[in-house]
Amino acid sequence: MQKAGGLLEGRRRICDLADTHYVAVAPHCIASPLGTITSAHVAAAVPNFLALEWHGMSVPFWEEMVTAPDGTLLDGLVIEDGVIRVPDAPGLGVELNEEVAREYALEGEPFFEE
Repeated sequence: MQKAGGLLEGRRRICDLADTHYVAVAPHCIASPLGTITSAHVAAAVPNFLALEWHGMSVPFWEEMVTAPDGTLLDGLVIEDGVIRVPDAPGLGVELNEEVAREYALEGEPFFEE
């Protein structure tokens, strides 16, 4: 979903078109927890979702990359027992932990608008 142009584009251009032809979708997700939650929101909103292909847990800071909207650590893991709990808070329901993102940013790579 992160490479499809966003939530709406991913849903309309990929998931809805596939559903028109009775095809299930299994989005590829090699992303941060923020991207994974984004994909989970789309998956929860379409009738033809099959599975979310995912691999990223081997990154040591993966669970620290997002927080609850109030800045606190999430209550539980992003993925528990193979299940992603889709947040019900406004927006995506999670926020990027910029402190962790800055700490692990690649040297020489720009950080957002900097």
